[in-house]
Amino acid sequence: MTQEMSMRVQRPARATQASKSPIETIPTEIILEIMEMMGPADLTNFGLASKRFNQIFTGQRAQILLKILRNRPELGLLLQLYWANQDDFLPDRMLHPLTITFSFSPENAPEDKIFLMRNPVAWKNGKIVCPEKIKMNVHDLVGVAQLVKVVDWWVDVYPRLRWRDHPEDRRCLRSDEESRLRRAIVRWWLYSHYFHGNYWRNTHVPKKFHKDVRLHHIRILTTQEIHELDDLLGTIYETVSKDLCSSPGKVYRGNSSVVELVPWGKNGERHPAIVNTYMKLAPDLLKYFLEHCYRYSKDYLIMTITNSTSDLLFDRETLSMSIATVLEERSILDSDRPKTFPAMGIIAEDRASAAECEIWNHDAWSTGFPPITQEQLAEQPLELTSRVPRGDDGTDRGDGY
Repeated sequence: MTQEMSMRVQRPARATQASKSPIETIPTEIILEIMEMMGPADLTNFGLASKRFNQIFTGQRAQILLKILRNRPELGLLLQLYWANQDDFLPDRMLHPLTITFSFSPENAPEDKIFLMRNPVAWKNGKIVCPEKIKMNVHDLVGVAQLVKVVDWWVDVYPRLRWRDHPEDRRCLRSDEESRLRRAIVRWWLYSHYFHGNYWRNTHVPKKFHKDVRLHHIRILTTQEIHELDDLLGTIYETVSKDLCSSPGKVYRGNSSVVELVPWGKNGERHPAIVNTYMKLAPDLLKYFLEHCYRYSKDYLIMTITNSTSDLLFDRETLSMSIATVLEERSILDSDRPKTFPAMGIIAEDRASAAECEIWNHDAWSTGFPPITQEQLAEQPLELTSRVPRGDDGTDRGDGY
């Protein structure tokens, strides 16, 4: 009798032990390592999968996010983007040096300080330039992780965009390709944030050898990096053209008609102008509309984008203009410079050999200004000032456009 009662008492304990999920028995240290290997979006979903996982993430959030962010090749650029503000347009402030730290200890003891970005004291134009010191907190880490989510999304969809016309060739990106892509995405985002967003915008086309903060963003890049950025813009142009600025419509072929995607403004010269207008959308906003535009009619989509974008019709994108201007500057200042470049795209198939590309990886102008003397500047032909063309949102007109 006593033995029977003892067995009855033990059965519920065995049942409880057996019902426990095997994943719940994984040591906390292993779960932390798994989390630190994830991207921010996957990390969020993983934390929602289990109450225990969520508790681990909440308790170790700063440690996990730091590990994730420090493994990103674009972290320095993301920090510039996160801390961008109106004061950056003051003289010599654009992309100014920063020293950014995070500390687990509220006392900010030197031994607890973690450097996320560290620029040395520099000497510029006869003056000492000290980097601005910024202390980040957990809230800031979460903010930067949100930016990483957007970059991750573009990295995920890029193979589909790049091999749109040849899906049979589509593949995952290699580590070096992904690194180039991630940095190019944030360079595009930085330019878009400063010069296509809510700040004051220069109404004139960039001019060679001028002190123009738009050109500063391109001059500090090597020629190789400039071509990688230009390669990304080419893919983004095709994406905006086909996935955003085209709508289903009837196309007549002989005596029959079929429904196809028809580019906006197809009856004239408008379509490139329309695409170059929507190219001003920052990567996060463009991501949102590409994910949802299939739900909207053309008129509703135009209205929604116009209401969410500052002065959409004010101008068109100027990043491609700045890229062309800086490449012309370098060609003028170096008469021995080859007039043609090897292929320097993001994907290996779009690149020449490593040796051919490497020679174009050492010509950045770190100050953001061209190394030109007053005598050389005086010899340059006069360049007429022209305005950035007005934007076109693709609204249907009565003239058939």
